[in-house]
Amino acid sequence: MCLNVHMRDITISSVFVRMCIEGALSQGVNCDQILLSNGISKMALFDERHSKEARIPLESFAAVALEIMKTLDDEFLGLSDRKQPFGSFNMMCRASISARTIKRSMQRSAKFWNLFENTYIHRVLTSSGRVYYQMVPRDNRAALNDYAVVSMLSSIQRFHCWLAGQFIPLRAVSLSFPEPSYANEYSHLFYGATIMYGQEIMQVEFETRHTNLEIVQNSETLDSYLGGTNLSLLYQPKHYRVISDQVRQWLEKNIKQGNYRATLKEAAKHFQISQQVLHRRLQTEETSFKDIKMQTRRDISINLLFSGKFKIEEIASKVGFSEPSAFIRAFKSWTGSTPLNYRLKNR
Repeated sequence: MCLNVHMRDITISSVFVRMCIEGALSQGVNCDQILLSNGISKMALFDERHSKEARIPLESFAAVALEIMKTLDDEFLGLSDRKQPFGSFNMMCRASISARTIKRSMQRSAKFWNLFENTYIHRVLTSSGRVYYQMVPRDNRAALNDYAVVSMLSSIQRFHCWLAGQFIPLRAVSLSFPEPSYANEYSHLFYGATIMYGQEIMQVEFETRHTNLEIVQNSETLDSYLGGTNLSLLYQPKHYRVISDQVRQWLEKNIKQGNYRATLKEAAKHFQISQQVLHRRLQTEETSFKDIKMQTRRDISINLLFSGKFKIEEIASKVGFSEPSAFIRAFKSWTGSTPLNYRLKNR
């Protein structure tokens, strides 16, 4: 599963790392060295007092996922009842690229995945102006955890956004499991689309008009796409980023240049829209300028901590805190841990 990631300071919940390694652990793989070589402490990862709000740099997560895929020769990370041989996503992309429209590509994708007769039956249904990409358990089988389904459904949207050369919004997402404590992570993952939990069918829902879009990519651009980071979860290439991604990147640039007090007004001016319009557009993605700014400062801080190159006081200054004590309080509210403890536990 592949995606070009352009914002290097992103972090994700450690919950995804725990789900990612569960399949390997169940097969007897010692993941300690895989985690440690990417700056992640297994002890900290499973420390209940620390792991609830702990976050991991995206690059570390991607490296761990890739190494496990290669170790198991399984792109489903040992989470399904059969292996999905390494390189399957690559072949699915090549099988779908020549389809004329997005809907036909989705149908080819479903047909391709069904060839493996793995845990889920993939199908594409059309009804009342909507197109549904569904994953139905085969013979009451199930994956070890939710990651396998959520990452697949997410990759269906993201891959087809890339094929169309524009953002394709989801009308809704249906998931069969109960709403987890980290549901806000899924909200970001599906760009603020309505997510319904405890549903009979797991699916993502599109408007038909979007699935009638023609594919603008070709085999040459596919080679470049497949050369990116082996990860299908988090961010789109810049050609069709949603507004929250654009604000995030603008904030990263400003904070790193010392403009720690960047405001909604400045952002609106940069994007040549009114503050009210920017606020509403962020609301439709279930976020706000304040939340994105907090997440950006948090993620830059965590990445700097993981790098091991800077003192706590230096990191505080780099993300706009004049007093280390204020930074320590803020960091603890973000992660449930002080910066020093966070660094020690992940050393």
